[in-house]
Amino acid sequence: MTPRTRLDKVVQIRKRSEDDALAGLVRARAVVESARDRLAQAVEATRRDARAAGPVELWHLDELEHRRALQAVRSAESEVERAAQGEASARDGYVAARQDKEIVCRVQERRRSELVLQLEKRERRDADEIATLRFNTAR
Repeated sequence: MTPRTRLDKVVQIRKRSEDDALAGLVRARAVVESARDRLAQAVEATRRDARAAGPVELWHLDELEHRRALQAVRSAESEVERAAQGEASARDGYVAARQDKEIVCRVQERRRSELVLQLEKRERRDADEIATLRFNTAR
């Protein structure tokens, strides 16, 4: 049986905080992936060339469509950059939460080992007292 300490609740809170930070990191990575997918789709759209021989007006419309596609690529690139910054921030938050939890867990383990040593010392002392009493009454 492991002895209970006052740090048990703190460790529980820190573990929950770490789990929340990890969930935030997962969500941030999903946002980055979806932004990268949108960027890939925008780049693919710019590679398609619908211009063909025909009236100048249609050529002009196709050129406008191509410009819009290029603007969509720039927008998608900036979205990927913002998402990557969010992911980096979430990663930093997770690392900090994990370190906090690890520190508290180490302190908790140290405290538990001290409590176990105190209990063992008390048990040895009690056993010595009983042995001494039995020895003295046996005379």
